Amino acid sequence: MGQHTASAEPAAVSARRSGRGPRWWLVRGALLVALGLLAVALVSQWNDVRDSFRLLTVGSVVASGVATVLAVGTTVLSWRALLAGLGAELPLRAAVRIFFVGQIGKYIPGSVWPVLAQMELSRDYGISRPKAASASLVVLALAVPSGGLAAAVTLPFVSADALARYWWALAAVPVFAVVLYPSVLSRLLALGFRLLRRAPLDEPLTLRPIAAGAGWLLVSFCWYGLATWLLVRDLDPEVGGGRLLLLSVGAYALAWTAGFLVLVVPAGAGVREAVLVLALAPAVAGGPATLVALVARLLATVADLVWAGVGVALRGRGAPIPATSPEPGPDAGPGPGAPPGERAADPLPDPATRR
Repeated sequence: MGQHTASAEPAAVSARRSGRGPRWWLVRGALLVALGLLAVALVSQWNDVRDSFRLLTVGSVVASGVATVLAVGTTVLSWRALLAGLGAELPLRAAVRIFFVGQIGKYIPGSVWPVLAQMELSRDYGISRPKAASASLVVLALAVPSGGLAAAVTLPFVSADALARYWWALAAVPVFAVVLYPSVLSRLLALGFRLLRRAPLDEPLTLRPIAAGAGWLLVSFCWYGLATWLLVRDLDPEVGGGRLLLLSVGAYALAWTAGFLVLVVPAGAGVREAVLVLALAPAVAGGPATLVALVARLLATVADLVWAGVGVALRGRGAPIPATSPEPGPDAGPGPGAPPGERAADPLPDPATRR
């Protein structure tokens, strides 16, 4: 028994090392690039606001920063709920590590890098790439109707001009809502995997996890709105009370949605700020609104860095399941350490070899 166990350990280590193929190195290299771009963004954003920072109180900036960290942190609960709906339960600690370390990939232009990183990191916990990718893509898709809904129920009372100017962002909401209806979404995911010649998901998403994911994203937008309100109230706004809070929630939600839909810039840079300035026009003039937009961007970047640091710190905790290579095909049984009841799925094509 002892000899068998001793010989099995080197085999497991060898299998894990053999899994470090082109995809493994590509994703980790991209994360290092994204971390560098995040650091550059922080320096650039600080340079943009440091001369005007004195217009805001320290207490408001700190409180807004805390609210922003909570807003960013809430998004992992949406991803985790969707993953559970696909039959892959993850402890919160593992979900935080996978989701937020992967999220720094959004600082590379395009939306594919966070998804690829989350796919790769999920393998350490026995989650198949198709399930991790599906959860990540659905979270991204859910953000549009969630942000659009938050803007649609708040801005008509305080910022009709912003809605008139950026109607196209809200026009995307019903389209995404149809796509995310469980029966439609299941067919689209099945079609995608069939085109990629990969095994379909063994457990389709139902309405409950989709609704839970959307609910957590709405909570996140409320936190973002609170963070914006904490900054705006320092600038002698022309509206106050509940109207200012509604304006802050709706303005940020509309700005985020518009920025997300412009895929050619990383994390909606520039677009989000322009929309937020226009949406805040009923409360503050262009100059102060620009300061709020830039500080909000800076705090969101800091929050991304904070949560990525938390994810890295959690790496040594818990007991990740070593990934083996190659990943089992659609007809193979569950790999060692795979969660009970989860059927192994064929991996998605390697992005390094995709043409």
